Amino acid sequence: MITVYGYVPAWGLPDISPYVTKVIAYMTFVGIPFQHRSQDLARIDIDAPHGKLPYIVDSDGTKVADSNTIIKYLQGKFGDPLDADLSLSERANALAWNRLIEEHLYWSGVIEPRWRSDPGWETYIPFIVQGAEVTPQMRAGLDAFRARILAGFDGQGMGRRRSETVLDCFRTDIDAISDRMGDNPYFLGDKPRSLDASVYAMLRHIADQPQQWPGTGYVNGKPNLVDYLDRIRGTYKI
Repeated sequence: MITVYGYVPAWGLPDISPYVTKVIAYMTFVGIPFQHRSQDLARIDIDAPHGKLPYIVDSDGTKVADSNTIIKYLQGKFGDPLDADLSLSERANALAWNRLIEEHLYWSGVIEPRWRSDPGWETYIPFIVQGAEVTPQMRAGLDAFRARILAGFDGQGMGRRRSETVLDCFRTDIDAISDRMGDNPYFLGDKPRSLDASVYAMLRHIADQPQQWPGTGYVNGKPNLVDYLDRIRGTYKI
């Protein structure tokens, strides 16, 4: 069985990382058995190929990192039931949306409220530690990990913007996703595609995260996105 290494589950999601949730969603969509295991964060730079989660370990010991690379690996091993009939143009379109969601919306809709905001960070800590007592040593480690994430936030460029500008980026992306989906039951049409694993995971993380910030409720204010999340959650139980 394939093991998916991630963080921990929280607020009704299989993992506090949208990228781990994405891999789990994809494997659930196509019916690939897996087990989820929490990564020891003290060993993340040793165990995880890129020092990031998720990564998977196959039954033969093959280790694969990065959610997009993992899905390609799974498609190569198990076939591609979700995307095999897509045209080259449709694949290019799906890739562009994937980039918007994972390389832009992620930073404004997840990193801003969870990691940049001080109240958001304090809200997040109990979920990370799963109720454990936060000792001074543990707190120092958590704050160091936060600094690592925020360095990436600045390096990507989103973190160099004022929070008001980040919020505008967030709302513009959510508007675009809602407008593109329209009345479709799934993001690209009448059936789920691998892109839906990314769309669903990111929207669920934004809509369900406990942090209160100016973007709270924006996804929930889009009826078609609410219907989409309810449809997938009801069908696949994730």
